[in-house]
Amino acid sequence: MMEYTVKEMPKKSARARLIDVNVSVKDSLEVARFLRGMKLQDAKEYLEKVIEKRAAIPFRRHLDSVSHRRGMGPGRYPVKVCRYMLELIQNVEANAENQDLDTDSLVIHSLVVKKGRTVKKYIPRAQGRSTEFFKERVHFEIIVREA
Repeated sequence: MMEYTVKEMPKKSARARLIDVNVSVKDSLEVARFLRGMKLQDAKEYLEKVIEKRAAIPFRRHLDSVSHRRGMGPGRYPVKVCRYMLELIQNVEANAENQDLDTDSLVIHSLVVKKGRTVKKYIPRAQGRSTEFFKERVHFEIIVREA
């Protein structure tokens, strides 16, 4: 059983997690780094803009082929990751409502991305051969608290 990374929960907080999500680990880390510390409503609005490709996520690492965006430097539009992050944020918001917390004043206290299990797959090749490749899964966990 996977445990949360934060041992002691802050007072008036809620948490949620997604396990074994089929997205890029590198993109997930960049999105989590950007969203950490934001208000929950602002994070939801920004993720919706990224999904519509009206705003970009700034990238700090793995910049070999990352183009610059206006006003921010290197950035990308990781749409698939942002859809799962938006699902996670909606989940933790519902958990906070269930605990009678004020959803307008929620702040992302902790947003952690971990590598999940690795799935071995095969690509068929010519003359009856095949090549193996590995697909990594990702675990997301979020903890929000009232400001």
